[in-house]
Amino acid sequence: MRIEILNASGEVNNTIIATPEVAEQQFPGMWRVCATQDEHDAPKSPRYISVGAFYDRFGAAKYAILADESPEVRAVVRDASVRKYIDLDNPALPAGLAKLQAAGHDIDPALILGDPILAEELP
Repeated sequence: MRIEILNASGEVNNTIIATPEVAEQQFPGMWRVCATQDEHDAPKSPRYISVGAFYDRFGAAKYAILADESPEVRAVVRDASVRKYIDLDNPALPAGLAKLQAAGHDIDPALILGDPILAEELP
């Protein structure tokens, strides 16, 4: 949706296309929804989950993956661990999950990426 970014005087400084959640995160208290909206401007809802929720989606394999010291698995775990959240639509994510499978971990990438996001999984 169209979001107006406000300056300290409350005047419109810029207009962006974002969700209200993103606007508040980027411009806390300094934005408002534009009075007029173009239905084609609506951004796709982000599919972000917390890093912990991402690991939880590994199910019974979670602890084995976190303890795995092989270079490939360690790289995937470290890459996920340094992030504020996991974007389930990140195009690199399936390759990382494939590395975990190639290392012998029994995970289901389709479920990890495709399961609905629960409120408790949000970052």
